[in-house]
Amino acid sequence: MTARLDDFYPNCDIRPLNLTRKQRSELSSIRKEYKKALDKSMRRDDRINKNRRRDIIRILSDERFNKEDTRDYVEKRYLASMDFAVDELSIQHRFYKMLNPAQQQYWLNACLK
Repeated sequence: MTARLDDFYPNCDIRPLNLTRKQRSELSSIRKEYKKALDKSMRRDDRINKNRRRDIIRILSDERFNKEDTRDYVEKRYLASMDFAVDELSIQHRFYKMLNPAQQQYWLNACLK
């Protein structure tokens, strides 16, 4: 269920950026941060999915339709995706800021949709 942003080409070829050794090291750290954010989001999705059926049954079987409970359910269900999207943009920002101006321009032109 983890929603990924589609604002960037996920497998954009960054080889033309000719990253320095220091930049490659920073990129390695950024990739680890991304993996942690993805894993965290997937664990949260798993927890939400385990309770999804129970929550829907509760909403549907109530005598009256309760908009507040339904809103809470929908918010909880999609909040993990929103949180991951924010994490992903934060990571993209960190990558962008480590580039020099020429690299930034290339990345914007080649990798940003």
